[in-house]
Amino acid sequence: MNLRCKYTIGRSVRHVEIGAGKDKVTHTYHTTVVTDHKHYDYDVWKDKVLQQVKVKLETDIFNRLKKYSLDYLAWINTEEEAHKYALDLYSCRIWENKNWVGYEVFNQLLSKSELTEQISLI
Repeated sequence: MNLRCKYTIGRSVRHVEIGAGKDKVTHTYHTTVVTDHKHYDYDVWKDKVLQQVKVKLETDIFNRLKKYSLDYLAWINTEEEAHKYALDLYSCRIWENKNWVGYEVFNQLLSKSELTEQISLI
C-alpha cells in the first residue's frame, strides 16, 4: 500500500463549552495526511506507516532515518521531530531514490551497519 504523504492539511477546530457564566472556548489542531488514494487522520496514517515498518521488517531502516534526521538536518532538534520526519521519509521510501540529496550518505551508513551486524553474528 502506498502511504506516501503528498501533503498535509491542518486546521484549527474550535470547541465551546457553554456554562452558567462565561463560555469556555478552546482550540485544537487537526492534521489530515493526503496520499495518492486516500485522506487519513494523522494518527491513523502514522499507525499504518509504523505497521508497514513492522510487516516489512524495516525497523532498522526507520530508526536510521530518525538518526539521520537528528544528525544531518539542522531543522530537526528533538526526537519527536525526528520521528515525524522519519515517517515522511519512510512513507516515500526515500532511501531508494537516487535523486535524494542524502542518498549516498544514508546508504553508506546503512551498508556500514549491515556489515557490522554480520560481523557481530559470527
